[in-house]
Amino acid sequence: MISYLSGKIIASKTGLLILETGGVGYGINVFPQLVMKNGEKYDLFIHEHIREDCHDLYGFPTYEELELFEKLISVNGVGPKAGLNIMSTGSSEKIISAIVSDNLGFFTAISGIGKKVAAKIILELKSKINGDRNIKVLSGDQDAEDLIDSLAQLGYKKPEISSVMTKMPNDLSSVEDKLRWCLKYLAKG
Repeated sequence: MISYLSGKIIASKTGLLILETGGVGYGINVFPQLVMKNGEKYDLFIHEHIREDCHDLYGFPTYEELELFEKLISVNGVGPKAGLNIMSTGSSEKIISAIVSDNLGFFTAISGIGKKVAAKIILELKSKINGDRNIKVLSGDQDAEDLIDSLAQLGYKKPEISSVMTKMPNDLSSVEDKLRWCLKYLAKG
């Protein structure tokens, strides 16, 4: 089973690249927004999808994105291509936020995802994605964890915190500024 590849890109087009590793070129499906230049070295976490009629590789820059992709395709009705379409709609944080906040419209806006499949994604993954873990994926730093703890102590629920953190502007530097912004945003809601 192939789980990780590191090598040089020898050819690429939207949604597909060929990564040369040890003299072997691997064709890897990636989301279209992933811009990779030929000749540069890249590391990708791999999902290997094997069926009777295909043997496809799907690559992701981070292990967290790979984990989310694998959770998405564990839902009945979501295959690897649909999973890649979902992953290409935005950051992992936005997808997780849509699951946690029951945002059916986020998924139905994606080509090939109807209301039934969108509802299944939310229903099945909401229980699989632990709220604490979700938020850590969103945060990844001590300031964000402090912010999460502060909002939780003020009585806000994990889905609300997750949702507001995905909407927070990037130009806020201190925890205090972030907390003020979140409280103002949550007060409007």
